[in-house]
Amino acid sequence: MLVSLRIALLAAVLAACACAVQAATIDGKLDAEYGAALSIQTTATSLGDMAGEFTPLDSLNISIGSELDGAYGFVADGTLHLCLAGNIRSYFGEPLMFPDQLQLYIDCLAGGQNTLSGDNSDVGSYVRLRDMAGLAFDSGFAPDYWLAAQVELSGSMPFFAYYAELPTTGVGVGYGLGRTGGGGPGTLAGGTNPFGVLCSIDQTNRAGVTAGCDAASGAGVMTGVEWAIPLAALGNPSGSIRICALIARAPGQVSNQVLGPVPPGTCSLGAASGVDFSSVPGAQYFTLDTVAPVTRASWGRLKRRYRGR
Repeated sequence: MLVSLRIALLAAVLAACACAVQAATIDGKLDAEYGAALSIQTTATSLGDMAGEFTPLDSLNISIGSELDGAYGFVADGTLHLCLAGNIRSYFGEPLMFPDQLQLYIDCLAGGQNTLSGDNSDVGSYVRLRDMAGLAFDSGFAPDYWLAAQVELSGSMPFFAYYAELPTTGVGVGYGLGRTGGGGPGTLAGGTNPFGVLCSIDQTNRAGVTAGCDAASGAGVMTGVEWAIPLAALGNPSGSIRICALIARAPGQVSNQVLGPVPPGTCSLGAASGVDFSSVPGAQYFTLDTVAPVTRASWGRLKRRYRGR
């Protein structure tokens, strides 16, 4: 009886610890709270690599290439925390090249759009949500929400973020969340942001995948785009959350930088209207639970406390 009571008390303490996981600082850096990767890139980038470029670009959040190296995430205090390691191209040059866009498709509720409707909100810049009409996802994956981010090199706050609903019948609301500088704290200004979504970017990565379409690894990259998305902005889901992350290029072109990854040897996928992830080997999404796990470190501390050590 006494042993059973102690086990029950330990389980209650563990549950409380799971709810009290400290939130990460929203600065574009991968914090320890994220734990192991949910997905790691296995394919080189068809969008150009940032390796070896000179460091003065860092302070301006400029990148001349795009890569999506890894996905990390957890849920704590009613907020989905995501870190998408890598870079997003922001370079304007000759010939003129528009910025690439990081897109998140989040499946967390019943319904959603397995194939993106042409009636969705026209929110976005350079790449707009409607430009992605016809994009088909894996069987059983039907996103309910879309978030996107890009660097536009305009003024002291060059990092822009966007949000839209993806209802089954289309015609959901969408708006620009606002803009911010890099490096935190991720507060977005000048947009419509009723749920208080936070987002920031750190472009200092020079590791990760190489340029091309062959096999490569995104493991070990510690910087990129970081989000804090209140679950209220996602319809307050109570089950698992599945996310397809990809980098798109104007006008609605899907690159080979997708998480979960497309197979090595795959180059740019082309116009969104012609892309069907259900025909691509593997799952082009990753999954996390809405309950934050107890970390190994916290489990060890609790066991020592339980044993009186």
